[in-house]
This record gives sequence, structure tokens and C-alpha cells, in this order.
Amino acid sequence: MKELRDYQAEIVKKVIESNKNQVICLPTGAGKTVVAAEIIRQLPNAVLFVVPRLELLNQAKEEFEEVMGEGEVDIVWSNKTRLTGKKCIVCSKDSLRAQWNKIRFADPVIFFDEAHVSLVQSHALVQRIQPARVLGLTATPERMDGKALLRGSDSVHKYGIFDELVQQESVASLIKKGYLCPLKYYARPIEGITEIKPDSDIGYELSDEQMISIFDNNAIWGDLVASYEQYGKGKPTLGFTNTIMMGEQVVDIFNKAGYNFKIIHGQMSVNERKQLIDDLATGRVDGLVNAALLTYGFDCPPVSYAFSCRHIKSRPFWFQMVGRILRTCDGKTEAVFVDHGDSISEFSEPDCSLPILDEFIKWRVDGENKEEKMARKKKMKKVQDTMKIIQELDPIPLQMVEITMEDSWERLIRIINRQRKENDSLTRQNQDLNSRLDNKNNELIQKQRDIASLEAKNRELKKGLDQQKVVNSEKTFEQVKRYYYFLYKKLHSHEAVVKNLLNMEKNLDFLYDPKTFENGVNYWKKRINDEEKGQLKSEFYERFGKKR
Repeated sequence: MKELRDYQAEIVKKVIESNKNQVICLPTGAGKTVVAAEIIRQLPNAVLFVVPRLELLNQAKEEFEEVMGEGEVDIVWSNKTRLTGKKCIVCSKDSLRAQWNKIRFADPVIFFDEAHVSLVQSHALVQRIQPARVLGLTATPERMDGKALLRGSDSVHKYGIFDELVQQESVASLIKKGYLCPLKYYARPIEGITEIKPDSDIGYELSDEQMISIFDNNAIWGDLVASYEQYGKGKPTLGFTNTIMMGEQVVDIFNKAGYNFKIIHGQMSVNERKQLIDDLATGRVDGLVNAALLTYGFDCPPVSYAFSCRHIKSRPFWFQMVGRILRTCDGKTEAVFVDHGDSISEFSEPDCSLPILDEFIKWRVDGENKEEKMARKKKMKKVQDTMKIIQELDPIPLQMVEITMEDSWERLIRIINRQRKENDSLTRQNQDLNSRLDNKNNELIQKQRDIASLEAKNRELKKGLDQQKVVNSEKTFEQVKRYYYFLYKKLHSHEAVVKNLLNMEKNLDFLYDPKTFENGVNYWKKRINDEEKGQLKSEFYERFGKKR
């Protein structure tokens, strides 16, 4: 029996002491299967352990029997089904659905490996079997489609089957403790790649055709062998491509360069794939290029170099892919991942250039609705735009560079220091310009003072002229008579007409006689009221040149 590590024992304790449906988050290589085996051993219920792929059945069985004892695990697998009444049954979702009637445990616990995968199918199995409890294992407890792993009442939680997340460690903490290998990550920036949308309505990743076009346009094909010879030569190697077609193209490139690479894909039998993985582990082949296959459940600790010819937009998928090479083994001092498809540009942030090493990563285990997803993408777009500005201010050469946790902040500090030097130079130039501008400003200020003095004199002269005006009753009568009617037809208000007439006074060469002004405006007000009542004839309009 394997002795549990401290964090593994702590997780087992939390699960056994609870009665909730729990999904356990542990990084790839942290010993998830060992934790699951010990939990199964201590649980009083029978357990259905559900794996995502058939070839993982025997792998899980063997690891469980190291903890529980040989022959203590049954398998449900088509014609290979062996049911001998054991407490633990290992099965796939399809085999469990097809053969549940043969099993019929009372109050079983369902334990989903890679719990984030095929959530709808998992939910359907839970609804059908109605287990006493649901448990799950995953290194990445979130989904690209926003569906929640946790239960809830809204549409986001429709297929949720867990009550809580149990998370004890991160990739970074396990590297520090020596349980995972230190990671070196290299990428070559590809201009504008985050803005390219998948050409298919199905899925979230760029297609083979798109990736081949990107590799052609950016001359990336030559980087494959060059990077391998610089960072991975002599190390068991794993390559990632979208499809078999592109995988065969990559294999051909390496083989023409004199290396022994082979392709591995899902159309091969389980035994063929197992033999290829054994060949890789024992050095009979230099590398395997897999076509959308070995992103979870792959266990080959000697692999210490991996490269990707894909552009991944899903954070969980990217974590799973990079995590494939972090397991420790004798003679392995580090793991090197080369990102030829520049997936890191989808996830890199100014304060965390390499999120897989983030000790405080937050998983979206509770899902996200459309509004939350839109807000996150909007925020990420701002981050990417910021990174683009950083790249413009401090260009990285268009060649392979190492991505580190502090990379972006170091670049920002470099930009700031350079800006300070430039600002010091500009400050000296500005001081000289300011001295010359001060002289010009003094001249302008003096001219403004002269203008202000002239304006003051003009105001005095105008005031003197105003004081020379005298009250004139006759002109007052004529002014009111001339303008009242026309102003009223425009303003339709006696008060507004009076206000306008009073404002006119300041531009006249006389002053109004108050009594004459008051009598005049009242007289014309009455005349217009009478006219509006129909008491006056058209002669009133003829007098002023208007027709009714």
C-alpha cells in the first residue's frame, strides 16, 4: 500500500468526514488515483468509479489494487466485464449506462474521474442511478461552455452534480514541494492570433486548416526541429496536433531530420497505443505526436519535453496539456513545453504571465452565465490590448522566448525606466523652451494690459455719453408706437415686449419718460386685445402694412 502524502491524507479526511457531493481538484501528477483509491477503501458504500476512456480502465484497476489489494476491483467493459461482487467497479460512462441493470448495487457512490468531461452524460447517469453520493476528480474544475459543476437552480447549474469543491494544492505548490517537475515554458509571439475565430461553429479551437495557414504565414515549420534540438533533444517527447493529418505532417518533418517520431491517435487499438507509450518511455522512439488524444489520463513520467502545434482557447484544456509532462521520475530535473501555436497569449496577464504556475488561481467551478462570460471576455480583451501595447513599447524579437511569472512586470519596469530617461531629456528641453516662452508671454501680458486699459477708457466715455442723455416724452411715445405691435406678434407676451423695449433704451440717444412709456404700452396692449376680440377692423393692419 502506498503511503499517502500529507495533502492527499488531508483530502481523504475531508471527503470521508463529509456527506456532501464533492469534486476534488488536484493538479495532473498529484496522485488523484491514489487519493480516490484510499477514499474508496474507507467508504462504507460500494463504488462505481467512472473513467473517461476505455484504455484507462485497466490503469485505474491496477492503481486501485495497489491500495485495496489485488483482485479487489471489478471491471465493466463490454465482453470483458468481470463482476465478482467486489466493492469497487471501474467502468466507462457508456459501459455503465449499458450494463447498469447487471450491476444493481444498493446505494452506491458514483466517483467520476475527469469530472469536468461530458457533464451532461454524468448528470444523466446520476439521475438514472440515484446514488447515495457523487464524488469527482479533476485537475481543472471548469468548462469552456460555462456549465457549472456545482448544483444550483438556474440554467447554468442545470447539469451540476456536486455540492462543493475540495482544493488542497496547486501546480506551483507541488513544484515547490518536489512532487512535480519545475516547468520551463517557451513561446513565439504570433501577431493577431487571439483575434482569429474558429472557422467551425462546433468547438472552440482553431482548425487544422487555420493552424497550417498560421504556420505557413509565420514560417513556424522550421521552428519544430530547431526548438527540439535546442531544448528537447534526447528527451522523451510528446507533440500535440489537432488532427491525424497534421500529426502525420509533423512526424514526417522530424523523421526527415533524422529522428524517430511516430503518430498516436484514437483510431488505433488500445494495445497499439499502449505499445507506443511503452516505446516512448523506454527510448525505442524519440517522440510521439498525438492527434487530439493524450490531453488527460496519459501517464508517462519520463516525458520531459512537449510541444504544441495547436492554438488552445480553453484554459482547462491548456492546463491539462501542459500538465502531461510535469510528473517526476528518476533522472528528470525539469519539464520543457514549447508553445508553437502561441496559446499562452489567450491566458497571459500582466500580473501572471504563466497562469499554470499561479498559486492563487480561481476556477470557475460555479460556471458563468452569458453576462459573466461577456464581462470576462471584455476584461480579457483589455488585458490582451494592454499586452499588445507593452509589446509595441518593448518589442520581443519574433523568435522563441521563455515565458516566466514575472515577465510582463519586468518589461513594464524596463519601459518605465526608459520613459524616465526620455522624460529627463524632455524636461531639459522644456526648460529651455519655457524660458523663451516666458519672454513671449510677458510681451503678450503687456499687450493684454494695454487692451484692458483702452477698454476701460471706452467704458468711461460711454458712461459719459449715457449721462448726457435727457428724458424725451415725444420720442418715448414714438418708440413705443413703432415697436410694441411688432414685438407682440413675435413674442405674444406683454411682459416680454415691455422687457425688450426697456433693453432698447440703452442704445437710444434719449431716456424714456416713465409716464409716457407706461401709458403707451398699456394703450397698445388694449388695442391688441380689442383687435384679437374682433372689435377693430382691418384698418389697424393697413396702418402697419400687414393683412389679417
